[in-house]
Amino acid sequence: MRRRRHPFLRTALIALGWLLLVIGFLGGLIPFFQGWPFGVLGAALLYLESRTVQRQVRRWRQRHPRFERAWIRARAWLKERRRKRKGGA
Repeated sequence: MRRRRHPFLRTALIALGWLLLVIGFLGGLIPFFQGWPFGVLGAALLYLESRTVQRQVRRWRQRHPRFERAWIRARAWLKERRRKRKGGA
């Protein structure tokens, strides 16, 4: 079971996630500014900290089976990588 974060830290991480997502969106509109790294990082933070975002992603994955298969393969790859790292380190 995962430990719960302090409410202030959790709120700060969610706010940071939204800020990075907005910067990423604005970066997509400005031609000389690459915003996608900020958007990806913001989306990842929101996914980790917000149950609402997790629920929305789960629903989206259920409606898009192709993405669901890629998601499952990526999770299996990460799990295998973690297992190898623990055993080899």
